[in-house]
Amino acid sequence: MNPNHSLNLSATAIHSALTQSVEMSSVRTTKPLKALSALFIITIATALSGCVLPHHPEEADICDNVEDDMTQCHFYDSDTPYMRSKTSERAPKNISQQPNSPMGTTWLMDAAQAQQALHLPQNISLSVGDRLKVDILNGEEFSGNVEVNNDGYIYLPYLQAIHAKGLDVQQLSTAINQHLVDEDFMLKDSVRLSITPLKWAPVEVTVSGGVFEPGQHQINKKTDLEIIDDDGGHSGDQAAERSIAAALRASGGVRPDANISEIIVIREQHSFKLDLSGVIHGYPVPSMTLMSGDHIHVPQHDYFDDALARPSQITTPGIRVFLSNLTQPASSNSQSAVDTDATRFPYGTRLLNGAIAANCVGGAQSTNASRHLLLITKNPLTSEVDVIERSMDSLIRHSWETGMNPILMPGDGIACYDSRVTNMREIARTVTEILVPATLLELL
Repeated sequence: MNPNHSLNLSATAIHSALTQSVEMSSVRTTKPLKALSALFIITIATALSGCVLPHHPEEADICDNVEDDMTQCHFYDSDTPYMRSKTSERAPKNISQQPNSPMGTTWLMDAAQAQQALHLPQNISLSVGDRLKVDILNGEEFSGNVEVNNDGYIYLPYLQAIHAKGLDVQQLSTAINQHLVDEDFMLKDSVRLSITPLKWAPVEVTVSGGVFEPGQHQINKKTDLEIIDDDGGHSGDQAAERSIAAALRASGGVRPDANISEIIVIREQHSFKLDLSGVIHGYPVPSMTLMSGDHIHVPQHDYFDDALARPSQITTPGIRVFLSNLTQPASSNSQSAVDTDATRFPYGTRLLNGAIAANCVGGAQSTNASRHLLLITKNPLTSEVDVIERSMDSLIRHSWETGMNPILMPGDGIACYDSRVTNMREIARTVTEILVPATLLELL
């Protein structure tokens, strides 16, 4: 319905009704006030009932052809599928399975991947803040507990500063040995020393590409309770959170358009390519302990892979969605049980489940079946905000179609709109609340 036509019709109807009311009042007509009120309410409700949903933009038709570039399309009506992509390219149907690997069989690492794993750094490289215990046999004056400073060096008594950042324990042991010999403190064949890691410090890494929150992140940071539990006098530290998976989780997790089979880790002048598909599909995954200053880049596809939209070690466990369901079935979100718990979903939840959480589904079928809802989402591939309109009846009937029932992304918004019957009833109630007091005042 044309909004301008609706407004003109509404204004005409209101003016006509008010004119008739004044004329009737002036001649002290004996017609019942109820008949006038009923006629007035019906006129207003009929005029406004066609404008219960937001007006479709003029360029809505550009979304009808899904084969075209979708970067210029930001409104999708009830009949238009919504596929988050830059082009018409779609994810392969078998992307959730490892190629050439039948379901139920044991996956074996091929020669190329085994060779790649051998080139990954296997020892933990020291970073700023790492604490070590250095014991030198017959050289207690040179021994002590040290920490890698911000300049990347450690400082032992009577020895010059020794560069430690980027070295592993064995390499640092060799460097200390060489310092003792070069400064004539010990003979070359008489040096016996032991280096014991006490604590692996939190490290700063940067993440870019197909993640929800790219940027610099700190990983392996322990809580106060964990620090107290570790203070037991024992040596060694696991450093479990200095992993690539921990860095990806700190950056909000990988997005469904991420190419997790070609993740790149850059350390100074060296780069390493890792295939983390096994985290999702269940086959062996290469491991690499990160150090301060490492950079992780996640390449991106031009399509969304729904198989990545689920909780895992490299994805977000859950998302927060904003819901709005006013007027019906209640006059506020709190009365509709749309609280903070109802707006949190496991990652991979689809639009229909979000609509159910917002109380958009159910109730009297004759008045609620024709409800509509809007999904406001930011497409990570285009960085544009898209608006998707869906009829509840159509959404339920096509709930198994990805384009009609898309996966919710972090920060999405869902707004429910009442059915036409409910809107007419609310309009009639509003007009009645205005007309009846005015009529009573006129009689006084």
